[in-house]
Amino acid sequence: MSDHNKLNIYINSKNRRTDETPSNFNVIIPDGLLKVNSDEDFELTVVSFFCHNNFYHCNNNTNKFQIIFRRADNSIYMITDYLLTNGNPNVYDVLNNLNSLTSIYFSTTYNRINNKFTFTRVYAQDANYFNMYIKCINSGSFLGLNNNVEFLVTSGGNICLYPINVVTIKAISIGIDGDISFKNNNMESLNNGIYKCSDLILVKPIDVLKNEIIKYENIDAGESFTFDLGNRDRIKYFTLSVYDQDGNTITDMTDYLMNIQFTIRKRDETSKLLKSLIEYNKENYLVLGHIFDLINKLFNYFVKLISR
Repeated sequence: MSDHNKLNIYINSKNRRTDETPSNFNVIIPDGLLKVNSDEDFELTVVSFFCHNNFYHCNNNTNKFQIIFRRADNSIYMITDYLLTNGNPNVYDVLNNLNSLTSIYFSTTYNRINNKFTFTRVYAQDANYFNMYIKCINSGSFLGLNNNVEFLVTSGGNICLYPINVVTIKAISIGIDGDISFKNNNMESLNNGIYKCSDLILVKPIDVLKNEIIKYENIDAGESFTFDLGNRDRIKYFTLSVYDQDGNTITDMTDYLMNIQFTIRKRDETSKLLKSLIEYNKENYLVLGHIFDLINKLFNYFVKLISR
């Protein structure tokens, strides 16, 4: 008789509730379907994942920048917000987009060899419009600049800091929440080398062309995405969320298919039994040691009696 049972849940995000999105939706489990007894444990395994690679790299997470003018005393005179067009632009699309938005203030040219933009101020300088800056709020990848840092633009032209990158989403990460708890915490890195507890159950690099199928299949029954759960009674629902490699929600995520397998197995009591056995043997050794000490004292006592 098997010491474990398996339950596969085949998830199609298209069948979510109408007020939910593929980026974040609930999976409701019929009551009593996923439950464990007091001597059992849950295990979760991601068996497969499929979706089209047709979400936008330029999106609300990556499309905003500002133009800032400072007076001669460095106080701010004007701040204007701009949004790049959402979609999947190439470098020349970004170039045209920038020039259509900002040509009154600066012109942008592109060097194909080093894959960088040059920004050249065309707006006249005066006491109020003394220095002009570009500040990327989250669009640094498309402009070759740091986010949340002002970059001075002069009439002599200023080359961006980094090569232009129009592929901002490098991996899809699936997180799970709700009525789920991990027995052992997963960890993921944040900025400045800091790590935090993670809810990720799948991380899949985007290694196919646009409109092709991104897929993961656990064909070798590996344990890369297998997790021990700490749930002690039952699982009634869980929430799936989709992020990019930086933890940003992919708001225009396409629908996807996912197979999650739950294994319910008898709890392995081997380690507990071994620990009990070790403790039992320790106590036996202490008792035997005490008995041996008493026998040794009696032996020495009789030896002294005989030698008198």
